[in-house]
Amino acid sequence: MNDETIDPTENEAGLGRARARRTDTVRRLSRVAVFGLVRGMAAATGSALIAAVTWWMREH
Repeated sequence: MNDETIDPTENEAGLGRARARRTDTVRRLSRVAVFGLVRGMAAATGSALIAAVTWWMREH
């Protein structure tokens, strides 16, 4: 196929789709990262809470 037969608007549309896919991928990765962060914080908080309750029950 000749470069002259390719419509410039088709090239731009193709770049737009690629950019949209990349943006979707970045959004998904950021959601996974935030989920992991929140999950880790919840686990740490839960562990600390259980340790505090255990300590309190042994001391009283």
